[in-house]
Amino acid sequence: MFNSIVMKTVKTSVLTAVLLAASVSAQAETSLVTEVANSLEQNISAQMQDMVSKAQTELSLSIQSQMSEMMFELSSDEDLKAAKLTAEKVEKPLVTSALIED
Repeated sequence: MFNSIVMKTVKTSVLTAVLLAASVSAQAETSLVTEVANSLEQNISAQMQDMVSKAQTELSLSIQSQMSEMMFELSSDEDLKAAKLTAEKVEKPLVTSALIED
């Protein structure tokens, strides 16, 4: 996803550079060059904002999944400890001994 956006940006930049070179060599008007440069700047800016937005979303999802995994592991550890405590309580007899004297 990130690579496709970078490739689009590179292709747009190359195309714009070729158009700029062609327009300059043909002695195009300055306003046309300015329009093309402004258009290129706007396209790159929009693509960069899109990349940052997608990166923020991916980072947020990654953090959420890591937190979920940690919470699950903590919950599993707590369940295991509770099961061990229950097992220990069951193993201890309630009455340890009874002394009967004759």
